[in-house]
Amino acid sequence: MVGEIAARYTGPRTNTEILELLKNDRLADGQPSGRHTLGEVANWADEIKDFEWGKRRASWHYDDVPLCGTAEYSKYCRRGRCASAQLARQIELLGDERARARQRNEALKWVVHLVGDIHQPLHAANRGDRGGNRVQVSFFGERDNPPYGSLNLHAVWDVHMVRRLVVDRGGERAIVSAPIADSHRNAWEKGSISGWIDESHRIARDTVYPLLPMAASCSNKIVDVVAIGEEYYSKAAPVIEIQIRKAGVRLARVLNETLSR
Repeated sequence: MVGEIAARYTGPRTNTEILELLKNDRLADGQPSGRHTLGEVANWADEIKDFEWGKRRASWHYDDVPLCGTAEYSKYCRRGRCASAQLARQIELLGDERARARQRNEALKWVVHLVGDIHQPLHAANRGDRGGNRVQVSFFGERDNPPYGSLNLHAVWDVHMVRRLVVDRGGERAIVSAPIADSHRNAWEKGSISGWIDESHRIARDTVYPLLPMAASCSNKIVDVVAIGEEYYSKAAPVIEIQIRKAGVRLARVLNETLSR
């Protein structure tokens, strides 16, 4: 959805560059993908996790900014192995016309994916629980999260609330095509990678944890299974929808700036 929203706002020259970069796109196993749009390649960076070389890049998908204690970039982004550093690196590579075509193709796919990732609040926050991965939850009574075992807070924000939102809104197309006011677009386009990470971090601090139906202070570790239902979802869903739209608008800005030089 982030990729498809971005495609609404990319300019003609950017679109030409994107088509050229995706002309010979490959799947994670090296086979031709037949993919030609930002939306179609958006999940490539997750697909490569099935391969050892993709697993080694797992830390590229998030910034574990502490919610409790001091946030020291050098500690949560060691040797540039975090989303913010890699996004900046991939943007630079994408804009380098001297780089190999395959390098720029993969850089484009990383940029699309990582802009989306950093707008998921739990990809920008860590409460000593691996971004919510250690907080066990039920979602409308469900505990199973196949093929990954039982549900946790991160998975609910990553996937399950998004799926429910898509159904509630009448499908992905309804979310992608919903009008975005010029005033919102102009405001959302502003800022930087670090600013967008900070914004997501604040959502984790002020929304993700405080909305839980139990105390979630820094001195109170969550050990029980947390029941998440309609009350939590109804407040979180609008936040998720806005984050998806912001990510799409900001991705378009990044691509226009990088590919229309």
